Amino acid sequence: MNPVTDLDRFEIYVNESGSFSDTDVPMAELCAVDAQTNTLATSFDLANLSPNVSAGPRYYVSLRAVAITGLKSDFSPRISFSF
Repeated sequence: MNPVTDLDRFEIYVNESGSFSDTDVPMAELCAVDAQTNTLATSFDLANLSPNVSAGPRYYVSLRAVAITGLKSDFSPRISFSF
């Protein structure tokens, strides 16, 4: 697989439980490839998730890669954050 030509987007999942399933709806999506530079996206500022998250609670985030065919990867290992 060539990520630059085969990936469509990354889905970003966030919740307070840390448990993610195939029925969850992503909180945000990020184009996998920057159209101007034709390079793979490597970062996302979690502050862009506001107003869907608030200061105080501990949140968990996990990602999925989505191919141009629609096939989705497994969830990435979760990490936690708070504002």
